[in-house]
Amino acid sequence: MNNHDIAVRMIETEIANIPTTEFPVEAGSVSRMAVFMASSLDVITSAERDAYLKEIRSLEMTRYVELLQGAAA
Repeated sequence: MNNHDIAVRMIETEIANIPTTEFPVEAGSVSRMAVFMASSLDVITSAERDAYLKEIRSLEMTRYVELLQGAAA
């Protein structure tokens, strides 16, 4: 397994936590940090970084809406 594969696996593992946590900002922060670290180490491309960040933000917002709906019910 090369550094790129390790970074992608680490990022995707953290992203997988967002839809299941009651505190998506924490999982999202860890995910974003993993993306930035992998990008700064030149193991993922800027296009991959941007795609991951969009996915993270989308999952965070979706999870927030789900939590708000649950709290309002």
